[in-house]
Amino acid sequence: MNRLEIEKEIMDAAIEAIYHETGLRLGVVEHHARKDSRYLDAVIQIHGHGMQLAVLIKKWAAQANFGTIINQIRNLAAADQGLLVADYINPKMCDRLKHAGLQFIDTAGNAYINHHPVYIYIKGNKLQQRVIENNWVKTGKAFQPSGIKVVFAFLRDKLLINAPYREIADQAEVALGTVGSVIRDLVAEGFLLEGINGKQRKLARYDFLVDQWVPAYLNKLKKKSKIATFTTSNPDWWKAIDPEKYDADWGGEIAATIYTNYLNPKNGVVYIDKVNMSNFLRAARLQNTEPYVREYILIDLVKPFWNKEKHMGNAKRGGLVHPIIAYADLIETGDIRNLETANELREEYLHKDNW
Repeated sequence: MNRLEIEKEIMDAAIEAIYHETGLRLGVVEHHARKDSRYLDAVIQIHGHGMQLAVLIKKWAAQANFGTIINQIRNLAAADQGLLVADYINPKMCDRLKHAGLQFIDTAGNAYINHHPVYIYIKGNKLQQRVIENNWVKTGKAFQPSGIKVVFAFLRDKLLINAPYREIADQAEVALGTVGSVIRDLVAEGFLLEGINGKQRKLARYDFLVDQWVPAYLNKLKKKSKIATFTTSNPDWWKAIDPEKYDADWGGEIAATIYTNYLNPKNGVVYIDKVNMSNFLRAARLQNTEPYVREYILIDLVKPFWNKEKHMGNAKRGGLVHPIIAYADLIETGDIRNLETANELREEYLHKDNW
């Protein structure tokens, strides 16, 4: 069973569950719709009210990054016109979504809809049966760790998609055999179009590809690359530091501030190899976070997955991560102001031929 079939089963089960819980009838207007440059998993309508909601479908929503969910739904529609449909949403996630004003339904009958005259909030229902759990086809190579590197190389340089496989592998720093698997996966998912005999490849559904890449990167690559978290009492700690001196790059809020001049950074992300970490910590005067103490400023140190020499020329100046990495860092936080800045960054850089 492919991803689209899985999503349809989740949708049908969630619609049936909310009907049994509340009597509310929802109907699918369109599957896999398009709104401007954005792709919607579906559009549904509340019977008797004429209200239509833009749908994001998620499996294992509890394991997804909360910031990613917020940002994806907000990019689909206004808060009261978007809807998350999931296989299961636990009580804690229900509360977080409601607090953020994001509507949802799941296959267990949990729901939050707040669109006059309809108001529903149900949480705590347990999932009695996993929706097609045993038939779930795992995501292909494109969104596994090595594939994430290849897709990043394509997002960074759209022209690379037509380069020889060996050059792509060299740029992404993956095994040569990985490239073909990733390209086949992207073609199957509709993210890549190929001409006759596989020539003249072209990326498609670019915005949706970014939306798929970001949570995959955060959950499967960045999380494993995190070195440690530090703190400081000085909010301007980073201004006196030249990251290039330590072969490091600013990410997150600091990089976004420099790219957009739109944010006053509080927390930080620094991409740095462990060999340079001690000198950097001394220069920046960062301290270990204390157990059980909620620190005001947090700085994550993360090992970069890219070869810096191969990725030069993608920033306004040295010492900055590529904009899509900064974008992902901001999405991860789930902070509303960071999400606004992330979308400023996305609008400015996303559709350039080479970021």
